Amino acid sequence: MNITIHHIGIVSRDVQRSVAFYARLLDGRSEPLGGHTVVTTAHVRIAITEATPTDPPGYAWGLHVAFVLPAAERPHLIERLGELGAAHEDVRGRIYARDPDGFTLEFLFSDG
Repeated sequence: MNITIHHIGIVSRDVQRSVAFYARLLDGRSEPLGGHTVVTTAHVRIAITEATPTDPPGYAWGLHVAFVLPAAERPHLIERLGELGAAHEDVRGRIYARDPDGFTLEFLFSDG
């Protein structure tokens, strides 16, 4: 499977503080993107979202790893998730699933 990491999603109680931290740590730049603030450096993207007041301790809805793979591999991914018994759902063309411990995985698809 031809797959790469698209971004890592983290959650923060203070987004601006976290953006400043990651931008300085990684010598990156920040920009708003789809409801997130993304810090980018080289081939790494960190999408930072605001924690919600209802997030229970140790869990945050935005914590995830996003992968990107060719659109032609979408059926194979869905088949593999089924074989693994991993529930998944399509949300605006993206596939979201959880690993056996409940960690969220996001799969994006490219045309090339």
